Amino acid sequence: MAMLSRRTFLITGAAIGGTIAAAAVAGVGYLSTVDLDGPDGFIDGNRAVLNAFVAIDPNGKVTVYVPRTEMGQGIHTGLAMLVAEELDLPFDSRIRVEHPSEELAVYASWASQLQTRPDEAQGPVVWLGQRLFGAVGLVATGASSSTYSLWTPMRQAGAAARYMLMSAAAEAFGVSEGELSTDGGSVHHAATGRSISYGDLALAATYVRPPERLSLKSRADWRLIGRDQPRVDLPAKVRGEPVFGMDVILPGMLHASIRQPPVFGATVSRLQNDAELRQLRGVIDVVVVQDRSVAVIADSWWTAEQALWSAEIEWVETDADRVSSADLTTSLQAALDRGDPVSVHSEGENIAEGGADVEASYYAPFVTHACMEPMNATVLVRSDGTAEAWAPTQSLTSARWGVSRGAELAGTALGEVTVHVTMNGGGFGRRTELDVMTQAAYLAALHPDRPVKLVWSREEDIGRGIYRSHAAARLRATLGGDGLPLSHEATVAAQSVAQGIMGRLLPFTGGGNPDGDRLNSEGLYRPYYAIPGQHVASHHVPSHVPIGLWRSNGYSHNAFFSECFLDECAHAADIDPLDYRRALLRDSQRHLAVLERAAAMADWGSPLPAGGGRGIAIAEAFYSIVAQVAEVSVSEDSEVTVDRVFCAVDVGTVINPAQVVAQMEGSISWGLTTALMSANTLEDGAMVQSNFHDFPVHRLSNAPEVTVEIIDSNDLPGGAGEPGVIPVAPAVANAIFDATGRRLRSLPLAITETVGERRTRSVLPAAEEF
Repeated sequence: MAMLSRRTFLITGAAIGGTIAAAAVAGVGYLSTVDLDGPDGFIDGNRAVLNAFVAIDPNGKVTVYVPRTEMGQGIHTGLAMLVAEELDLPFDSRIRVEHPSEELAVYASWASQLQTRPDEAQGPVVWLGQRLFGAVGLVATGASSSTYSLWTPMRQAGAAARYMLMSAAAEAFGVSEGELSTDGGSVHHAATGRSISYGDLALAATYVRPPERLSLKSRADWRLIGRDQPRVDLPAKVRGEPVFGMDVILPGMLHASIRQPPVFGATVSRLQNDAELRQLRGVIDVVVVQDRSVAVIADSWWTAEQALWSAEIEWVETDADRVSSADLTTSLQAALDRGDPVSVHSEGENIAEGGADVEASYYAPFVTHACMEPMNATVLVRSDGTAEAWAPTQSLTSARWGVSRGAELAGTALGEVTVHVTMNGGGFGRRTELDVMTQAAYLAALHPDRPVKLVWSREEDIGRGIYRSHAAARLRATLGGDGLPLSHEATVAAQSVAQGIMGRLLPFTGGGNPDGDRLNSEGLYRPYYAIPGQHVASHHVPSHVPIGLWRSNGYSHNAFFSECFLDECAHAADIDPLDYRRALLRDSQRHLAVLERAAAMADWGSPLPAGGGRGIAIAEAFYSIVAQVAEVSVSEDSEVTVDRVFCAVDVGTVINPAQVVAQMEGSISWGLTTALMSANTLEDGAMVQSNFHDFPVHRLSNAPEVTVEIIDSNDLPGGAGEPGVIPVAPAVANAIFDATGRRLRSLPLAITETVGERRTRSVLPAAEEF
């Protein structure tokens, strides 16, 4: 029998049946450690690889290859559950999950990024073949797409593996497959009482060719899907075993830290004390990286970071050196006043000639991601022109691009590049970028055959990173005799997200045309509301600040604009905000059910203590619907406290309910950070904030009581990682209005003050700033 490498098999075997291959995968996933002996050590007979997603050890342990980054969202558990369901395998210690280091078309996520889902009726070979032999796409984790993009292929992979195992068992028993059943990781023959484990069948199963179409389990037969299952990563995390990017340790490894210009776009004019830095104990090299930054390579990261504290770097002045947040806010306002936006959506009548009955302007600031694990990457560039990297990336594809680009900038053309995706201490869109990968590869190329681990300091991360765009919007509505909108106009001014991303990932495109960027305007058109005329337009307003993906992207500020404005319309019509939404959702029963559930959870309309207020908001994004009610208390000295948040969510078919609840809880905490506390501001062209003392994040000590309920649904799965963020800010803002009568139209809604050594409090501003 001709033996193939696992890489070759995975490319061909999913579609054409198989052979046996085994893999000791190096440094990928939380249950494996970094292989210090080198990459891709193939051990014959260790794992029988049945398809691109499933491999089985002789002892019956099943490895599920999940091509999405685990960032705490539980995706390794949810997607592994789909395979286990179709395999009739208990979700226990027999399940092992790894992130594949291969970049296969079957793992690609172009469809994910477009928010489209595979046809449920397609068979595994048809669907996988289309993905395999079509253009190789982007292997990435984002857009809350992991579940709905892999809902079909992961189940098909499990069903195909089960078919192959049963066929092998039928051959071994000399019976027909119809006489067999599966349960508990074994194939059973009831007539004779014989059983054989998956581990004993795995080798023979690799010779079986699955049919082009397979029947998947019906909902009535599900044992795992829809039932709480324990996270596969938690036991290892409790024991401190997972390998995060920060944890990677390799023989002979060098450590690097970096300083980037305080004003984005500036370059290095001169490093005045280069010679002195090189004489410091433990310093191995001082590098000016493409005139854009200064890095120190040393025997430890702390040594490198301390050396940079004393680095005397002169930066070339730029046109942005005197730019402040006030200047950039003025540019947004000017765009809104200009009156020539690009139309994104238009239906029905425009605002009547008599003008709008309700009009308001809103603002949201730049915000960073503030991942708990700072940006980092470890890269080894070998003298033979190959490279290997370990990183907590959200995109295996872009990480590989970054390594190749960084080495090329340093004068080294690379052949094969292997990327091991480690565990990830928070992504939120930030880890789709190339910057840290490119920098680490540049430094590694200057020191071939020695891995270089680059870690950004917290100050670099918060003050020199990539941000959600600031944005401003002007909304107008004309109301009918019943007080409901007849026409609704929303114009947003922001920096193009798509242009920023494309300009960095694919610089040869120049970033493309920024006009009408839908990532900026998403969430402003709401077809579920029965508003006859809806018009959405946008302005691209450039700045020197780098803009990228951020958890829920444009929805995060546009829902604040639109749901607060809807409350303003309800107030103008003298209608309760809940009743107002009920009337507008009369033709959208799915949305109405979510809204009603959230209102019932909060006992909407019941009295609150003095200083208390209630606010509601609803949003649809990533195929999911979320409604939230926030309850706040505002003291006499304007301190605002979010006491309770009630969240109702319809994410379609739920795989692991406990994880959906956890995602909503985490999303609400994340949303409260930027709704109430934190923003990034500029002075003299540079970000003011540098660490958690001036960019505070929401903590357990001031967390509200959160209650989450999931709406039962038979729809296809939607995303759960981002939708929970979206209604937080408008629900809180509407609650503050209910408590105080003040309509706050700028984020963050409050000013954070430190009380004593540890406690912080949120205080409403004396006056609206925008």
